[in-house]
Amino acid sequence: MLYVPYGIVLFSYAAYGSANLILKIRQYKGRQRLQIYYVLLGISIAAFPGLITNLILTQLFHLPLLLSRIGVYLLVIPSTFTAYAIIRYYLMDIKIVITRAGIFSFVYLLALGIPFIIGAFLKSHLSQITSNWWVFPLFLMALLASVAPFVYMRLQKRFEARLRAEEFKTHEALRRLSHNMLRFTNLNVLLRLIVHYLVKILRLNFASIYLFDSQTNKYLLSSLWHSGIERPNLPDHFELDDYLIELLYLKRTPILREELSIYAPNAFTERIKKLFFFLSKSEINIIIPSFLRNYLIGFVVLSDRKNRIPFSQEDINLLMVLSNEAALAIENAQFHQRELSSILESSRREALADMAPGASHQFNNRLAAISSSVELLLYKLESLNDKDPQDGTIKDALSDIKATLNMINQEVYKGKEITSAILKRAKAKVEFQEFNIINLIDNAYKLVMISHAHSDRDKLKEIRFRIDSFKKDVTILASEALLQDVFYNLIDNSCDAIQEKARLIKEGGLEEDSNFIGLIEILLRQEDSTLIIQIKDDGIGLTKENLRKLFTPYFTTKATSNKGSGLGLCVIRDFIEMHKGSIVCESEYTKGTTFTIRLPMGKESHYKVEKV
Repeated sequence: MLYVPYGIVLFSYAAYGSANLILKIRQYKGRQRLQIYYVLLGISIAAFPGLITNLILTQLFHLPLLLSRIGVYLLVIPSTFTAYAIIRYYLMDIKIVITRAGIFSFVYLLALGIPFIIGAFLKSHLSQITSNWWVFPLFLMALLASVAPFVYMRLQKRFEARLRAEEFKTHEALRRLSHNMLRFTNLNVLLRLIVHYLVKILRLNFASIYLFDSQTNKYLLSSLWHSGIERPNLPDHFELDDYLIELLYLKRTPILREELSIYAPNAFTERIKKLFFFLSKSEINIIIPSFLRNYLIGFVVLSDRKNRIPFSQEDINLLMVLSNEAALAIENAQFHQRELSSILESSRREALADMAPGASHQFNNRLAAISSSVELLLYKLESLNDKDPQDGTIKDALSDIKATLNMINQEVYKGKEITSAILKRAKAKVEFQEFNIINLIDNAYKLVMISHAHSDRDKLKEIRFRIDSFKKDVTILASEALLQDVFYNLIDNSCDAIQEKARLIKEGGLEEDSNFIGLIEILLRQEDSTLIIQIKDDGIGLTKENLRKLFTPYFTTKATSNKGSGLGLCVIRDFIEMHKGSIVCESEYTKGTTFTIRLPMGKESHYKVEKV
């Protein structure tokens, strides 16, 4: 009596579950959508045929016991097939699964069915030939069963080639992109090429690349391409201690949002939940790491596809290959840019070195002529003084003329010092050699005074400069040209800081002595084989925020764009590191700044600049 109601309830549950899954298809995408397709396929093969056989056909017809239990068997076998399909073809389109199953069924139905059909229809004719008539159908079955796998694979390739024609084009385009990346030596062009073609080939909403920056110790957003009008909501950088970076180092394989969605809701750590929430909010589908010699130089961030098709395992494998090729291409581009910068800098220095001696020689000739004339006039004035003229007006005039000529002679001497400083700067070599670093620092100070000679002349007269060394001559093996740049920039920054403080005091912005006179002090001392140089000033100093960003590229505290590009201190640190040295900064706002440079004094400081 209860058998029919039981069947109706069971059938209703199956129908309700199927309808619910169909509704869920519209809500989900990617891997979860595929899972729903697989479950629906399993239900359609197992549940409904089994229920119809067990609950309806057994009531209408008298079926054999084995046939009446077919529903039970169907509930087991297709369920196993569905589980296998989900595991084996986890990222494969449901059409591929159906196509393969259909081809398999068709081929083996023919291979096994044809011998039975022949045996049924030709049994009487074959039995007249021989009593063992069944040998022929059996032999035909064995032959067809041997040929069937090859027919199946042939048909499978042809049908899948049609179904996956677009996918194969995508894979071929990704392979071509991987092969062509090493041709580009401009880093910015290379990065934009990668993200642009990834968006175009994979039909993404956006793609971006983050690269590690050694100056900030962060992964910075280096390139972004998006197909829409609105810019994607992506962070400008990732910290080294970010969980995403830790997970990439731990897994060394792509991170998929769909994978995180499987266990993120029940994850034991909040960090996994936060990462999944971030990927979902930013609409990031997959993050592909790019390793070079076990070092994560960056990673590629890809959005969802426009057609909502998930990434297959083959897609991910090709993207990993592309990521590894990109790591080599990026390293090649960075090396090429460093070499190009080195060549340009060398050419600039050579041009200056070629020009400076001639210019200095011509300038010194003019100064020598002026100096000779002044000295002759001074000699004649001395002769007039010996005659002791009686007219007081003439005597005062001669005294003023003499004072003026002495001042001109002093300025000529200063002019000679200027040409000497410029000539020393031009002749400074990039190659490592031994030289007196105290003379180099003094020459850098003179160059700073020259550069400020017009606009800031009066202010700079009030700046005191002092060098305090543990001995008179400090010889070091280093690049004279590079260290000249280092001390020039640091002394120039100190002058700017002192002038800024003086301005604030004058305007009443700081409560300091109105007679403030700035001091730049250079301290040199030796610790074992290390030379320690401190550049101290009592200028305006730096805030904590500016101090933290000090060595960041393109960061500057200068008020106007023509005063600084923000590259000075970043390049200075590179120059010091080329000498296997270090530089640190200590500063307090309104109190002053101290730069401490540590340089090896012996031969261990020698390092070929071109290799850096």
